[in-house]
Amino acid sequence: MAKRLEYKPIYDAFGTFLNRCIVGDASMLWPSDRAWTLENVAALKQRLVDSPIVEGNLSFEDKLQEQLRGGDPVLWKLIADIYFVYFLPSDFISLEKKQADIAWSSQLGGVTGPAADDPIWQAQRAGFTRTSLKYHTKYGQFWLLSLLALLAKQAKDATSLLSDPEKLQSTLDGILDSIPRKADRAYDMRHAILYMTFPDHYERIISTRDKERILDAYGSELDEVPEDLDQAIGGIRQQLPGIREDLDDSFDFYIDLRGEWRPKPGPMPTDTDGDGKSKQVIVEESGIYDARSADIQDNVLAALAYSKNVILYGPPGTGKTYHARQIAQRLASSQNREALSETVRLQELAERLTFHELLALGMFVADPDQTYSVASLEMLPIIQARFTVAPVRHTKNQIWGYLQSHSSPESSTVKISRRSEPYLFDKNDKSEWFLTGSGKQYIVDNLAIELASMTSQEGGQVSSDALVEWVTFHQSYSYEEFVEGLRPVTSEEDPSMVIYEVIPGAFKKAAIKATADPDNAYVLVIDEINRGNIAKIFGELITLIEDDKRIGEKNALSVSLAYSPNRRFAVPSNLYIIGTMNTADRSIALLDVALRRRFAFIEIMPSPELLNDVLVESLENDVELGALLRSLNQKISKVLDRDHQIGHSYFLTVASEEKEKRPDALEFVWNQQIFPLLQEYFYSQPEELFEVLSPMYTHTGVTKGDLMLTETSYEFEKLTGDDLLFGLASLARDLR
Repeated sequence: MAKRLEYKPIYDAFGTFLNRCIVGDASMLWPSDRAWTLENVAALKQRLVDSPIVEGNLSFEDKLQEQLRGGDPVLWKLIADIYFVYFLPSDFISLEKKQADIAWSSQLGGVTGPAADDPIWQAQRAGFTRTSLKYHTKYGQFWLLSLLALLAKQAKDATSLLSDPEKLQSTLDGILDSIPRKADRAYDMRHAILYMTFPDHYERIISTRDKERILDAYGSELDEVPEDLDQAIGGIRQQLPGIREDLDDSFDFYIDLRGEWRPKPGPMPTDTDGDGKSKQVIVEESGIYDARSADIQDNVLAALAYSKNVILYGPPGTGKTYHARQIAQRLASSQNREALSETVRLQELAERLTFHELLALGMFVADPDQTYSVASLEMLPIIQARFTVAPVRHTKNQIWGYLQSHSSPESSTVKISRRSEPYLFDKNDKSEWFLTGSGKQYIVDNLAIELASMTSQEGGQVSSDALVEWVTFHQSYSYEEFVEGLRPVTSEEDPSMVIYEVIPGAFKKAAIKATADPDNAYVLVIDEINRGNIAKIFGELITLIEDDKRIGEKNALSVSLAYSPNRRFAVPSNLYIIGTMNTADRSIALLDVALRRRFAFIEIMPSPELLNDVLVESLENDVELGALLRSLNQKISKVLDRDHQIGHSYFLTVASEEKEKRPDALEFVWNQQIFPLLQEYFYSQPEELFEVLSPMYTHTGVTKGDLMLTETSYEFEKLTGDDLLFGLASLARDLR
């Protein structure tokens, strides 16, 4: 059973309230006074419920004084009694705070409240649940208690109403349904009233969301799930002790089972659908992005017609990387309708295969039964492609070395002791090389797809991804990674040896491929371009990437690179560079001037219109995601700056969820992604963060200490479930 011995003072106190105030006319705190008459309750309802003060930033207490101004002082006694009942469930609000608020309302009524040592406070020393944001607003809770009292007094038999669980539940639900705004419906107070009245029949859970999660976790144990949520929870309570050895009839859903039914902080649930697509891909394919994306991408493509270098910049989560990928694909795929040129295919193979495989494949394609000199092997297209992608100083020496190291152990003409598998080659007494039988079979068994790509009439399809290179800058990213540098590699001839080679970096590889294939557009995407040391990473390339300094332009330039001084290097005109930068990390104003002069900049800002009409709905609250994003960014721009706004992509995964899953998705996104980002933005400035989030925390302060004392503390309470949805709905409505 849900009834617990330690809460007996609370049950008794609430029973006293029902008998004295609802059934009778006496006051809870001043039992000799006839305060709860039908006339007084109706007058309180007219001022408190029928004449709400919606506008303005007044506190609950300030609004209450305004509403009761000029009224009978006895109404303050009713308020003091309601305060007493309102405080009963809360184990969060301190006894000092409870006594202070009741003393305040008593004083306004011209009377003195109970002394601090009065036994009546025993029931207030510890509540039965942890109350939070929505409960602490007080508006809906006070309304519900007032309306219940009025209906009970208007009924012919109040005792019958208050002694029948179904009647009381139906009455409370009817009251809540009659309140127009979801945000004003105090379901938490409804749950508390039912539990304090019938602790054997209801649970000490005042969160509808928690009850729904319990049903989700254990509903499968019921033969038939009732439509009424409380009945379903009652059925689960009866069922679990019979099937669980670790539970008896006195188990508690919070104490004994919280870890099973309440989601733990962590990654989002599985990010794929039944077809294995990621949620981000589903969002992108869903059409949510379509109209807005087309405009942005068309603008970028128009800019690329004038400048080959573009940076997309804006706050985090605005889709910069997404747009960069889409633009790169549009540039690449527009020329990929037919089979790509032989150059592209050969370069793709040259990057992917080992050098001995390239030699064998080149010989097989040219003529598997022919013999080859080293000079003729050097001229094979696939070998030329390899030396284009990865230049070496002594090409013939490299070819000779690999032929020897992968020659047949049975060869009588190759005089070398150390050989490596696979054994593919042999040579005749004229020093002409050929494929052995096992070498030919190796091609058939292991390189059939690559062979088909080189020998079929169409040449095989190469993905447009082969035309797009991606890099992400970071603080330790270097010139050697971006342009070229000495890198340790394992020797193909002897895997036990490490040798150092000049390896082209991401930019140089893209430039080499684009130079060798001038008929196709190539794209280099640099994500987070502002996080790297631009001068250090680009080096001499900062000049070469200018539009008029590229190959074929009027001011074309080439340079000798530090690690390959014998080869001139230039940037081709068919290589596009698309960068992205997060303005929250570094303002555009702080960028290297040389970089700014060589790039066109296109701003990508949050697009709340993508979230218009997207609702996160629960029984108690509706959160409009578009309005939430607008309100949040409006406040951030005012308190901090526009560069630190929150992007729409954070909420797009929520929008892509099925409606019943959106509350949990929103809770994850807010608590694990957005709120930590806001804390970082306002690090050591919590008062400014409070100004941004004030609609979510105004009613409670931000810590337990704020409820105990009057001083301000800025340790923000983590909100979950109904409280979070209520807070976010309040923030969304606070759009100026």
